[in-house]
Amino acid sequence: MRGNYLIGLIAVGIGTSLPTVRAQSAKQVQYTVEVGALTASASQTPFWLRTNQYGTIPTRGSFGTLRLGALRNYRVRPDSASKRKTWLDWGYGLQAVLNIGPQPTANNPALLLPDAYVKVRLGWLELFGGNRREVAGLGDTLLTSGFVAWSGNALPFPKLQLHTPEFVSLGFTKKLIALRAGYAHGWLINSYVRGSYLHQKYLYGRFGKPHWKVRFYAGLNHQVQWGGRADYLIGTPLAVAGKLPTSFRDYLSLVTGNYPDDLQNDRFTDFDGTNRIGNHVGSYDFGLEWHGRSVNYLLYHQHLYDDASGLALQNLPDGLTGLRFLNARPVRSGFQLRRVVVEWLSTTNQSGPTFDPTARYQGGDNYFNHSQYIQGWSYRGRTLGTPFIAPRADLAPAVETYAGGGFFPNNRVVAWYAGTEGRFRQGHMLTARFSYSRNFGTFNQPYPQLFWQFSMLVSAQWRFTRWPRTALTTTAALDQGTLFAHAVGSFVGLKKQW
Repeated sequence: MRGNYLIGLIAVGIGTSLPTVRAQSAKQVQYTVEVGALTASASQTPFWLRTNQYGTIPTRGSFGTLRLGALRNYRVRPDSASKRKTWLDWGYGLQAVLNIGPQPTANNPALLLPDAYVKVRLGWLELFGGNRREVAGLGDTLLTSGFVAWSGNALPFPKLQLHTPEFVSLGFTKKLIALRAGYAHGWLINSYVRGSYLHQKYLYGRFGKPHWKVRFYAGLNHQVQWGGRADYLIGTPLAVAGKLPTSFRDYLSLVTGNYPDDLQNDRFTDFDGTNRIGNHVGSYDFGLEWHGRSVNYLLYHQHLYDDASGLALQNLPDGLTGLRFLNARPVRSGFQLRRVVVEWLSTTNQSGPTFDPTARYQGGDNYFNHSQYIQGWSYRGRTLGTPFIAPRADLAPAVETYAGGGFFPNNRVVAWYAGTEGRFRQGHMLTARFSYSRNFGTFNQPYPQLFWQFSMLVSAQWRFTRWPRTALTTTAALDQGTLFAHAVGSFVGLKKQW
């Protein structure tokens, strides 16, 4: 999970695994309380104030917020110099967010629970159930603009997941190869498609021994939105009586990504028979890490796929490419730059402009949009993948006048991003984010003109020497361009941990 300038969490530093969860402290049980206030332009909260906040920041309106958290970490073996955790243990995470001010809606209620889970660890395996803040992909988790397939931009929903929290070395390779894997089933509760589910899995490999300076990473993640029922599907060729397939046989088909055995039957129409069951989204990920004595470089690429043509790399170079610099030297005096991330996102290829149902690779990938799930790859109105592909409701009025394009009318994007973090010797921290994007609409509804967008954020976290584990966060953000409405905003928050 990336660092959160509003929520005030600290992420794991290496950022080369998924899903990523918060770093473990030496203290087993931790509590947090934060109070804050956000003020923003009436038109919209600026992009980097609301983006990648797990759906906890309303898109419009000034408000006050109260955040309460509790976390039980795994115990650390008292006889372990390497801080190894006990073989069998359990823990939990809870965060409640109360936003006071904006009018509550179904997608933005006043009370949110981005974390509400219980976890059990058995050796190198972990099983957890509930809401948990995560991202999926290889890259920097602290300062990224948002991972391409699963970014932490939307509110978490209940999942049951079995996974390896860290890379597990294969003994017969003498630690040359290590793997991380996970398998999950989720419930998209309170969604516009009632009773819909999420299937998620991932497999990643690390190649290189732990003490080597250079290590290579590769793997993939796969998500499927499936099942459910909706009134708008009744009487259409997209579903049988408004219901989408949910049998175990259909589940096996979507897990493997294979076409079902039947073209159509009493469970689904030929839409599922010819397009595979469910809405599939994921990424192939690659990373190259150079680890020095006090600095670290990570070069990564997340190749987005939305169907078989993306899996076959017909949509190159679409995806997210990034470079992270990490400085681990002690802050001895003054100010030190600790982390720099630069990223480039491209989603303009999409395997060509034409969708041909008779072709082997059908083309016209139309990222995040879907015919059955009319709000596509989203949850409660927020994009599940890269936030640069934004829902129609987030766009400026001049952009919204182009009616076509679906729920995500602008999924052909080229974006450049930079994020930096620095620290003072006293523990104070400065963070900045900058992005510029060029936006072309969709192949179905291309924009007749280019819409551009610049967004920025500067945040400072001030620590109090007299009150340990207490910090004041001050943040300012700006949107300037033609894709979003012009907006300015700021946040002030006081947080205490113990």
